[in-house]
Amino acid sequence: MRDRYVAAMDKLYMACVFLCCASVVAMTVLIAIGVFSRYVLQIGAFYSEPLSIFLAVQLTFYGAAVCYRADAHLKLEIVENALPPAGARVLRHLIDLLMAGVSIFMVVYGMKLVDATFLQSYPEFQYVRVGAVYTAIPIGGLITLLFVIEKSLVAPVARRSPYASEADPSEGTV
Repeated sequence: MRDRYVAAMDKLYMACVFLCCASVVAMTVLIAIGVFSRYVLQIGAFYSEPLSIFLAVQLTFYGAAVCYRADAHLKLEIVENALPPAGARVLRHLIDLLMAGVSIFMVVYGMKLVDATFLQSYPEFQYVRVGAVYTAIPIGGLITLLFVIEKSLVAPVARRSPYASEADPSEGTV
């Protein structure tokens, strides 16, 4: 069961990575089109900025889940490295519990934000609902929660930071 869950999270992770990469490429193209049309063609592309903002919201919340799973987020490892192995394990579990709490907060209050803003529309795109753009918050929170659950199933050696040295004797198995 654990292996199937991890395999499913691998697929979800890759889907999020693809979405984030596509968002960055699309934002780059949209902003370039906006600048070109404004300064070369002397007409503003009304759609480039709001679409880039939509994509930035998606990139932020799906990218946060990706960074959490890859251990590529900002963190201070000084405290963890200063603790004995047992203390470091307790600290990692405490961090996982806090991340689960943040993820649940994102799901619950993100859904409230989506509900509160779903009937609002953007001036540039009357057919795009503000709440539809904000669905990235609860979905990103849910994905992060799934990644937190995955980390609780995987031994600490397997979840070591990609920036840690290979021969780190402080890491142990649970």
